[in-house]
Amino acid sequence: MINGTRFRIDTDIARQTALSARIARGQSDISTTMRLQSASDDPAASARIAVLRGEAIDAVAWKTNIGAATALAARVDSNLGNVGTLLVRARELVTSGASDTLSTSDRASIASELANLADQIDGLSAETDSSGARLYPSGAALQIPMGKNLTLTATTTVSDAFTVTLPSGALDIATILRNAAAAMSGSTAARAAAVSDVGAASDHISAVNGEQGMRAARIDAVANRLTTVSTNGTEELSSLQQTDVAATIAHISADQLSLNAAQAIFAKVNKQTLFDLIG
Repeated sequence: MINGTRFRIDTDIARQTALSARIARGQSDISTTMRLQSASDDPAASARIAVLRGEAIDAVAWKTNIGAATALAARVDSNLGNVGTLLVRARELVTSGASDTLSTSDRASIASELANLADQIDGLSAETDSSGARLYPSGAALQIPMGKNLTLTATTTVSDAFTVTLPSGALDIATILRNAAAAMSGSTAARAAAVSDVGAASDHISAVNGEQGMRAARIDAVANRLTTVSTNGTEELSSLQQTDVAATIAHISADQLSLNAAQAIFAKVNKQTLFDLIG
């Protein structure tokens, strides 16, 4: 009888201790806003949190690369736009210069302006970014990591951007303009050929600029996708490790009611003597 009573008392004490511990843990979870205080609290969630944190670290590096690629792509797009504007002017000049009605001095003036446009295009083709690197590399364009197993280029090479394939062979755009300038003092056929070559150069830059726009669009798409993935990862991380305050308060209230009831019953029962229990 005594052993049974002692066992019941020990069981009640253990139950009350467990309830008190759960209440204290719930209060701690609310005060710290973190429901996981050690990996053993939820091994599966802790493993997933480690994965998400690793992905977040990678995302920081990828965002930096994407930012640099976006800036470079925008700079190249602007540069190509300037080249295109110069070639539109060059096209107007050679078309005008092809006329047999122009005077020698008019053609000389056109030739001078074409040479000046060629110099400007040489300068644009050699432009550098803020770090001093060429906008248009002479070798392969840099592959920029933007995600796991994903690399993209933000620009094209100087050869692809400024070399035009003509019936007579491949020439860079500045040379085409200088040849056109020389043709202004040449034959009608030479001036007509200059019109065709400058037109080809202008069309080529328009195509290159279109390709650059698609390149920038791909970078923007990767940036948007990374932003979405990062946001989803942040939300998942929060749901895994942060305290659900409303649910925790409800559990604390339920445990507190159970503890109060258990303590009241325990106190009442233990007021009785052994003689009260055996009648």
